[in-house]
Amino acid sequence: MKSFIDEKLFEEAKNRMYGKVQGEKGIGTLSEKSVHSVLKYYFAPDEKYHEQKIGTFVADICIDGEIYEIQTKQFYLMKRKLTKFLEEHEVTIVYPVSLVNTLHWVECDKVSNLANPSDIDVTADESKNRRITTSRKTRKKGMPYLFFHELYGIKDFLHHPNLHFILAILSTEEYRLLDGYGPQKKIRATKTDKAPIELLDLITIRKPEDYKQLIPEGLPEEFTSDIFAKKAGIGRSLAGTALNILYEMKVVKRIGKQGNAYIYQVK
Repeated sequence: MKSFIDEKLFEEAKNRMYGKVQGEKGIGTLSEKSVHSVLKYYFAPDEKYHEQKIGTFVADICIDGEIYEIQTKQFYLMKRKLTKFLEEHEVTIVYPVSLVNTLHWVECDKVSNLANPSDIDVTADESKNRRITTSRKTRKKGMPYLFFHELYGIKDFLHHPNLHFILAILSTEEYRLLDGYGPQKKIRATKTDKAPIELLDLITIRKPEDYKQLIPEGLPEEFTSDIFAKKAGIGRSLAGTALNILYEMKVVKRIGKQGNAYIYQVK
């Protein structure tokens, strides 16, 4: 079941971010990554709740004592912050997932004046020396499961009743300049920041059974990490990490072995 998405609020959050981009000379120069900025405005439109000092740390958002941290990777770096925050606060880590990404290759001298991605003219314009040559849209089925890799870094905190998670499933756009090496000039080409285009879903995890939302469809009643990996569209290593976390949260159980591999069953 799809979560409620406030499309108007998301559009307003994007516009707030693009306003900052224009003030800081464009995407790629923004002091705060675009996805991070948009999600911060989505979850707290009023800036007075942003960058709140809690002890010696700063929370991305704090509203009436409830903290939101937008974290794209490296959850393990939050351990000291979480230790402090969770003493007295409900903490929700918002994890952005770029499930659908459109990559545009751009002939352009500079990207400093690329504000809103829609400002780019897709037709040849020699006066601006800017032209999108190719675009490719990709959907990465396994992207949400990288969340488990991040959870492993804070595994000791997962049973804390004050810690919650939201996976923000996004469609994004990315622009790269054809200024690199090789025949197509794509090797080590300049990358711009990913710009969020649409909020596709919000997966909220507040209690152990909520992790079942991340179990791939079509699993047999009994399965190994190899089967899990195939159904999820991920590698065996990540599947092993995902099942490690699901087992830790008592969402799956181990019912035997097949050679050296555990056999699992969803509880």
